[in-house]
Amino acid sequence: MDKLGERVAGLAGQFAQAGLKIEADKPINYGRQLKVADSLSTVTVNIYSGKKGISIVVGGSQSPLKTSVEAIIHGQAPSVPQSGNVKTTDKRPPGFESVPDFDNKWIGLDESGKGDFFGPLVVAAVMVDEQTADLLAAIGVKDSKALSDEKNRALAERIREECPGRYVELTWLPADYNAMYSKYNNAGRNLNHLLAQSHARALEKLLAQEPASFAIADQFAHESLIEAELMERGQKITLVQMHRAERNVAVAAASILARDGFLTGMTELSRQFAMEFPKGAAHVIGVAREFAAQYGKDALRHVCKLHFRTFEQI
Repeated sequence: MDKLGERVAGLAGQFAQAGLKIEADKPINYGRQLKVADSLSTVTVNIYSGKKGISIVVGGSQSPLKTSVEAIIHGQAPSVPQSGNVKTTDKRPPGFESVPDFDNKWIGLDESGKGDFFGPLVVAAVMVDEQTADLLAAIGVKDSKALSDEKNRALAERIREECPGRYVELTWLPADYNAMYSKYNNAGRNLNHLLAQSHARALEKLLAQEPASFAIADQFAHESLIEAELMERGQKITLVQMHRAERNVAVAAASILARDGFLTGMTELSRQFAMEFPKGAAHVIGVAREFAAQYGKDALRHVCKLHFRTFEQI
């Protein structure tokens, strides 16, 4: 991340901590423009990068909001607004709109690599509260599928920095994944059962680090699958499962960590076998045949998921 990006990200986090909302973030000549708002007004913050470094201009007429924004920019504590000047809301995060006794502290779960022929399966869990959720949203956390790999990896590092002790990453390298899938298949179970077990273990591991009462995951199968895999800690939690759960910032953060773990696994496989492995499930047969010719067909279990139909064509 360049100096401009670092400054913007830092300010975004500080604004979120002060209860301010970034309503827009767009590029301008030589810099970026943020629109920062409270419940009463909005100001523009132009951040420029030039030969003399970073410069910042706050637009708009003088107001409590502008005073607070300028204080934050200069590294000072923002003035405490009068009642009604801080934007508060009873709006709940996606998935918890009708959940009783919701306490604004929750865990998001997601995975990466499920549809990729080569590489690992990675499951991640991230715990947030209201303040952390606002901060993650402010720095650009969203569904990893909407991000470039470069942006995804940069955000993964920020998430780990902002959520110390509040995240878990589980990686099933291809050899372990294939052994586990075979075990499930022999017992008459399928990929959804394997995913449910992996989500449940990630959730249990995070709950061992810090307790929480609520969690949310994407609904990839019947909702009872994950619940059936939960142990003592997990059975005390309210688990919401919904389609497109990445709309929830905790799930989006988990998706970013899982994607970063998948990319790391792919890099390690490429280094280990001196080959580039494509992502996804297209254009993989030629690479798999080249790998088998060099290392033997039995070695494929170390780099790819053997239950894919693609494997039958190799």
